[in-house]
Amino acid sequence: MRKLANLRQHLLDSVPPLAADPDRLRTYTPSGSIRFSRGQHLSHEYRFTAEIIVMGHRGDLDPIVLPLLQWLAHYQPDADPEQAVSFSAEILSHEEQDLIFSVELTERVVALVDNDAGTIRSEHRLPEYPIDRDPAQRWQLSTRTDGQDDFTPASEWQTP
Repeated sequence: MRKLANLRQHLLDSVPPLAADPDRLRTYTPSGSIRFSRGQHLSHEYRFTAEIIVMGHRGDLDPIVLPLLQWLAHYQPDADPEQAVSFSAEILSHEEQDLIFSVELTERVVALVDNDAGTIRSEHRLPEYPIDRDPAQRWQLSTRTDGQDDFTPASEWQTP
């Protein structure tokens, strides 16, 4: 499940508090399935729910959600926007919460079988779908809360 590792790295690169303390980001897959065709054709697709847990988060969700949505637009553009992402939160204190994002992902594996040679070549395909023709290479997120006049820098990251 290389897609989940890719998403995890993107969040570590995009969210400064997670980059400073990567142990606050946990990822796992509580359920998944493998879609395949009958016969000797061994290509298949992993379909799974990725759980992304951010522990001890402070502040707005935007510095996590916006890089996550940008990654999905780039690597999973066919995701159903009504079902692709859900979340829950546990409020730990007035300032801190644990967040759990559930993200529906697919990952295609092409397995080329050579019966004569007795070999199988397996390749995980993580196609990238450009968001724009010439997207920015670096992104900055600034947020404004109630009572503030100006936007405050919250995060920076590279295009996924």
